[in-house]
Amino acid sequence: MTNKNKISFNAFLIADEWNDYQNRNTLIFWGTSDQGTLKLIFKNKPVFFIDRNVKEINLPFSHLRKQVNLKSFSLTPVDAIYFNTQNDLLKANELLQSQNIKTYESDIIPTKRFLMEKVINAQIKIVGEFTEQNKTLVLKNPKISPIEYSPNLKIASIDIETNVKDNSIYSYAIHFTRNEKENKIVRVLGNEEQQLSEFIFQHKTEKNILENFVKDIQFFDPDVIIGWNVLGFDLTILAERAIINNVKFTIGRDNSISKITQRNAGRYFARISGRIVLDGPMTLRSAFYSFEDFKLETVAQELLGKGKTIESNSDKIDQINFLFENDKLKLAEYNLTDCILVSEIFFKIGIIHQLITRSKLSGLFLDQLGQMTAAFDHFYLPKFHKAGFVAPNVKDIHATQHSAGGYVFDRKPGLYENVFVLDFKSLYPSIIQTFKIDPLSRLLSNEKALNTPVNIKFSRTHHILPNFINELMKHRESAKKNNDKYLSQAIKILMNSFYGVMGSYGCRFYHPNLPDAITGTGQWLLQQSKLFLEKEDVKVIYGDTDSLFVHVTSKFDNPDKVGNTIAENLNKYWIERIENEFELESNLEIEFEKYYTKFILTSMRGKEGGAKKRYVGLVDNKIDFVGMEFVRSDWTKLAKNFQHELYLKIFNEEDYEDWIRSFVSNLFDGKFKSDLVYKKRLRKSSEQYTKTQPPHVKAARMINQERGTVNYFITKRGPIPTELNPKDFDYQHYIEKQLKPIADSVLTLFGKSFDSIVKTNQLDLF
Repeated sequence: MTNKNKISFNAFLIADEWNDYQNRNTLIFWGTSDQGTLKLIFKNKPVFFIDRNVKEINLPFSHLRKQVNLKSFSLTPVDAIYFNTQNDLLKANELLQSQNIKTYESDIIPTKRFLMEKVINAQIKIVGEFTEQNKTLVLKNPKISPIEYSPNLKIASIDIETNVKDNSIYSYAIHFTRNEKENKIVRVLGNEEQQLSEFIFQHKTEKNILENFVKDIQFFDPDVIIGWNVLGFDLTILAERAIINNVKFTIGRDNSISKITQRNAGRYFARISGRIVLDGPMTLRSAFYSFEDFKLETVAQELLGKGKTIESNSDKIDQINFLFENDKLKLAEYNLTDCILVSEIFFKIGIIHQLITRSKLSGLFLDQLGQMTAAFDHFYLPKFHKAGFVAPNVKDIHATQHSAGGYVFDRKPGLYENVFVLDFKSLYPSIIQTFKIDPLSRLLSNEKALNTPVNIKFSRTHHILPNFINELMKHRESAKKNNDKYLSQAIKILMNSFYGVMGSYGCRFYHPNLPDAITGTGQWLLQQSKLFLEKEDVKVIYGDTDSLFVHVTSKFDNPDKVGNTIAENLNKYWIERIENEFELESNLEIEFEKYYTKFILTSMRGKEGGAKKRYVGLVDNKIDFVGMEFVRSDWTKLAKNFQHELYLKIFNEEDYEDWIRSFVSNLFDGKFKSDLVYKKRLRKSSEQYTKTQPPHVKAARMINQERGTVNYFITKRGPIPTELNPKDFDYQHYIEKQLKPIADSVLTLFGKSFDSIVKTNQLDLF
């Protein structure tokens, strides 16, 4: 039984889908509100565009052709073609393409077009009549409009334990949170049906376990499901075991079967109606978090200072099997701990809040925030239409050469004192602002043209992106003043994506002039800044994309005052030059970023000249590594410790030769065994590596590891996983491949080498 009522309220959208039924296209949006879960249903007429000079089109199904005041990139007027269903649109596009008739914007998903045309960024005001079905408010064709609204999401962290031999389910745990409230449940396989504690239940069959998982998800009704490798492991196995046990895996908000699919590069995607899935490692990587590895134990220890109840070591599987056979309560505790750790990690770093902020800004749903070309479409297309243009399909974009990229000065390696780093704040966005670099201004470049420093023209008066960046810059300054780090970070991510998107062949607005104008102007700015500074008797020893490294030889008392003065002079120079030379207002801003008391530009391995984006400096008596082995996750702890201590001794002018010899001696004495581990992530299943077999793949195959980070040693037998506890370490490998390259890159600056310090015959003795 349903009740019909008129309602007006605010909501936040989290998922979308479309379907064709009875010759009609229907759009469905799922969301959350203070009134509860909601489902919005809209009738829709899918549309694409064709050139108006195509007089007749023969299509075997109903369509409506309508003149619109829009033009293509070639300035040809176009007509809109409306269809009853999305499948009709797709078929029509295929037929017309076979007749060499070009279509425009036929590849846009109808739900995405619907939201972008209404300028809705996930937050909406709704007015309409609703019915209540299965705890969900259902509204058909309500009135919707943009609004500011922050959701209160229901989140369920899930985790399973399995028999590794056949992936059968031992147990599962759910940790449910909303606000400060939490709930939890664990169900474990056993000999009889019984309740083991307040929230731990035992069931006789795997089928019972799976049926209860479906019921529990429906009961908790989360908006978001989280977990550690939850897509590629937990949900995938649950879905597979459901099929084997003839259980309908209906964990979504309708009766459809939920599915987990694997696509290119081993990435998994969930189709769970009305809910989204956020995988822990993937979500943290997308938010630019970095750890030694992305194992739950590693991340939990670093962020929370605690970890799992069973450590991730070689006999973890044996321990889980033992607990399953002998101590169901302890197994349940371990299972639940993993769930709670994931919940606490998400809460600790505020990742959900950050994702919500990015969704509000970009218009993308929480699980789609990495799709920056889609974000560009969402903001740009409606404004592009308003300016009188339609865009091509992505597949019709003609790929050309990639742009040159950021400029890097090739300077002589060396050890320097008193180095100041000047940074162009948001360089590429500010170049877009200043020189009006934009798809629309490129199309209309003959209308009040301006010429960039690299001789690529744009319109002074017709542009979209520069104005949008102006708005974003103001919002970011406000966010910083209000200490809203999530909004500030979200704006930075979005602004910095514009160059990459416009330079991508996956962007419908791609043209080589766009990325070339941006990077070319960036190079020009860096080179001209260097010339200006050197006329001011300031030596530029290095430059990299948006940064200048300035060496000051004169005496000074206050480094902050020196750095800020250099930055102020450079800012004044660019304001005056851009106004005089281009008749434009400069949006460029140079900041004094940091001061190195000592600074080393290292040598490129096997080459003369400084290595690009590789340097080390001393800031406030702390070593700052950039582009070095120390900051790379795939180098051993041995190498990182060696590098840190070596540079510290060099900066402090301490003897390092005896220390190097002692370090090598201790290595051969077995004192660094725990530091010899290599860690490398499998990008795909180990069986998919056919052309080459890197060391981590060889190691993974020895223990049938199919996913995640592989930990291994290099032994005299080759790569061996840490789980097998090898003893025959190949110390010579670690010297030649880890220690020697690190040492030689800096020792050459002093006319020395690793081999000259650690004599070859001495190594032979080891």
